[in-house]
Amino acid sequence: MKMNVSHIIRYYFLNVLITTILFILFNSSLKAQENYIATHDDSLALENVIVEKYYVADSTDYADTTGGVLPKGSITYRIYIDLKPGYSLQVVYGNQKHEMYLRTTTKFFNNRECAAVTGYNIDARKINKNSIALDSWVTMGAATRLHTGVLKSEDPDGSLMERKTLNKADGLTKGVMPTFKVFNIDLRFFNDENNATNFYTTNGGWAALEGVKGPTAENRILIAQLTTNGILTFALNIQIGTPTHHAVKFVAHDPENSEIEFKGLTNTKL
Repeated sequence: MKMNVSHIIRYYFLNVLITTILFILFNSSLKAQENYIATHDDSLALENVIVEKYYVADSTDYADTTGGVLPKGSITYRIYIDLKPGYSLQVVYGNQKHEMYLRTTTKFFNNRECAAVTGYNIDARKINKNSIALDSWVTMGAATRLHTGVLKSEDPDGSLMERKTLNKADGLTKGVMPTFKVFNIDLRFFNDENNATNFYTTNGGWAALEGVKGPTAENRILIAQLTTNGILTFALNIQIGTPTHHAVKFVAHDPENSEIEFKGLTNTKL
């Protein structure tokens, strides 16, 4: 069905309005949870932040420039939030007191053909095409439209990949994708081939409003895939849902009120 300019403009502003309303409602729910006092179990719900060295590029990868030039020395990292069973990840965020950032000393590789920006946009049928599998993006669990991201060491169902080191376990397992929402962040960063160095926010984030759990009993949720030949650093803040339908916020530093500090949410050098 063809759409004229007025329909396109109306569609765009309707989406902006819906996102704005959801953001207001989401922030309202955050404020409503501020008086909740976390139980001892809640305070231990975040067990770890795992950075997996998912893939190390080789000469074959550098030679294929169809999707863009992959810098020599590039490594693809995946970041997982490791929660206790029964807990769910709701949002990764930054605010004025707690900046969220993903940084590299060079730049993040963004495949020009794929331009996924989120793991949900990866087409599994094209996963072996040029460097699409190495694209940089953020997510709330999904690593393709049909697959959830999982540590290679926990991958239960073989591989779709033809790349060496990924042809037996590719970190993809079939799973149901939660609704993914973005608030006040510009994902066009993950389309930028030349200047993608510092992805940050002090007033936004990305969320699965109903919460998301990991695909295995270990309950590890993929939140980003990042390819760079530089030094990766990050600071993350997250909100998790409890089994009793409350919410608890874990921050990288300087906790206030009911926030809980977790040192693993930031790193200085990888």
